[in-house]
Amino acid sequence: MKEFFTYEQQIDKLKKDGLIISDESQTERELKLEGYYNIINGYSPIFKINTCFVKGTTFDNIKNLYDFDKTLRSIVYKYTSSIENHIKALIAHEFSRIHGVDEKKYLTTDSFTKNAKAVDNVDRLINECNQTITDALNRNSNKYREYIEHNYTKHGHVPMWVLIRAISFGTTSIFYKNMLEEEKTAIAQTYHITSSQLANMLEVVVSFRNIVAHGERTFCARLPKTRLTTDLGVVRSMCIAKNQKGANKFGRNDFLALLICCKYLLPPIEFSGFIAELDVALEELKKNQTPSMFGKIKIYMGLQSNSWTILPKLKIY
Repeated sequence: MKEFFTYEQQIDKLKKDGLIISDESQTERELKLEGYYNIINGYSPIFKINTCFVKGTTFDNIKNLYDFDKTLRSIVYKYTSSIENHIKALIAHEFSRIHGVDEKKYLTTDSFTKNAKAVDNVDRLINECNQTITDALNRNSNKYREYIEHNYTKHGHVPMWVLIRAISFGTTSIFYKNMLEEEKTAIAQTYHITSSQLANMLEVVVSFRNIVAHGERTFCARLPKTRLTTDLGVVRSMCIAKNQKGANKFGRNDFLALLICCKYLLPPIEFSGFIAELDVALEELKKNQTPSMFGKIKIYMGLQSNSWTILPKLKIY
C-alpha cells in the first residue's frame, strides 16, 4: 500500500535518493502547486539510474523538464486545433456536396463505405451523430448547442458544416475513415497524399491531441497501437536512423511522427510557426539541462539528429 508523505517528508525522500535541492521552501511551494506525482513521478525517471538520481541532478532540472512539457502540450494543442478546423471544413464541404444538407438523408448507411468489415463502425458513427443532434437540441443538457438548435428550428435540418462543429476530433477522424473512397480521395489530394495516408495521419494527430488534452507526458509519448506509415516522401528525405531490422527507429509513434504529420497537414506558414515555437522551447530547456540529459530528452522525442530541422524546407509534392 502506498504511504502518505507530508511535503517535508517528500523533500527528505528526494534528498535521500540523491536529488540536490538548493531551496527547500521554493521546492515545497512547487510541490504544493503542481503535485509530487505530477512533477516527480512523471518526470524524475529520466534522471535516475535504478532508484537513485544521476549525480548532480537538481530539483530545478526536473521542474524545467516538467515546464518544457507543459509548453510542448500548449504548442501541440494550438497546431492540432488548426488541423482539426481545416479537416472539418474539408469534410463538411465534400460530404455536403455529395449527400446534401438534411441529416435525415445524409446520416444513412448509403452515405458511407460499403466495406463489410466497417458495418458496425458506420452504424455506431451514425448513431453518435444523431445523438449529438438530439443532445444539442436539449436545453437542459450540458451538450446543448444554440447554433444547432437555430438551424434545426429555422431550417428544419442540421447541415453537416454545422453538425461537425459539435463532434470531437476523434469522431471526425472516424468519420473521414468511413466516407466513400472518392470523397476521401478528393480531400486527401488537398494535402498531396493518399486517402489511406491521410486516415493514418489523422489517427496519429488525434492520439497526440488526446495526450495533451489530458495533461499527460508528451515529450516521451509513445502511441500504443498507431504507427505512422514510412511510405512518405518527407520521411525518405530525412534519412532517419534504422534499427537492426532495417526499420526506422524514430518517426513512427513518437513526437517526430507528429511533426511529420503536421508537415503535411498544416499550411507552410503555420508549420514554420510550429517549428519556431518548438525551437524556442528546446533552447530554453537546453539552458537548464546537462548536454547528456538534453540529448537523452531529444532521443525520447525522436529528435536526436537534426534531420527534423529541415522539415520546413522539404517539399511534399
